[in-house]
Amino acid sequence: MGSGVFTALIGWRGIPSPITRLLPVQPSLLHRSVVSFVFRLAIASTGLVVATVLTGWLVAGLIVGIAGFSAPTVLGAKGNRDREIDRMTALATWVEMVRDTISAASGLTESLKATAATAPAAVRTPVRHLAARAEREPLPDALAKFARDVDHAIADTVAVTLGLAAAKQVGSLQESLTELAENTRQEVSMRLRIEASRARQYTSARFIAGVVIVFSICMVGLSRSYLTPFDSVTGQFVLAVIGGLFIFSVIALGRMSRFNNPPRILDVRQILSNPNTVSEFQQ
Repeated sequence: MGSGVFTALIGWRGIPSPITRLLPVQPSLLHRSVVSFVFRLAIASTGLVVATVLTGWLVAGLIVGIAGFSAPTVLGAKGNRDREIDRMTALATWVEMVRDTISAASGLTESLKATAATAPAAVRTPVRHLAARAEREPLPDALAKFARDVDHAIADTVAVTLGLAAAKQVGSLQESLTELAENTRQEVSMRLRIEASRARQYTSARFIAGVVIVFSICMVGLSRSYLTPFDSVTGQFVLAVIGGLFIFSVIALGRMSRFNNPPRILDVRQILSNPNTVSEFQQ
């Protein structure tokens, strides 16, 4: 039923054409968003139907449906944080690799090619694309596309630093890359310390949520008469309030645990092509 409603809405609204010149990665992002939404909708619809049939309460079905729709976000929060930390660590490691190989190589393009095969897995694909593009198009354009693919403020700074070095606009590239890698690793270390300090709260929240879910299932299956007061209109209202507070607290906990990445304020292509912005960035 949920998939049918979703398909009808998509058919009515339409899907943007995957052919675009501005954002070549948009089709894959759209595909992942659609798949994620369908998956969430399937969980929510299944939970709504099952909970309503087992309890006879529409409110319980709505609570379970909303919880099922939000579950992938809450459960995947830690995985997203871990992937973000891995990507930042990979960027720092790759910057150090470029720094160490640029003195032995004959140029920046050769250094990019040398590190493409051994770059950390989190950024290996964008680095390989960068090395391939650097051979057939201007380096500023290749670096701008690299920053777009990684989609992180640190990647913008790396691209600008490498572009200025290629244009002979910086004094010592190795010193700049060393400082950039150290700053990135310090931020990663800070995030790891925050994760360690929050681990106890995460464990407590998961334990409480598990106890509540197991207790509710046991009451519905083994002691249905104990829940008789919820059959009334007042009982359904109380159940809606309790369920809403529980869902809101879980979602709020997930939002509070997110890291706010710094905004991408650098336009790599504009900085590398405009002499005035080059001097401003150096200052």
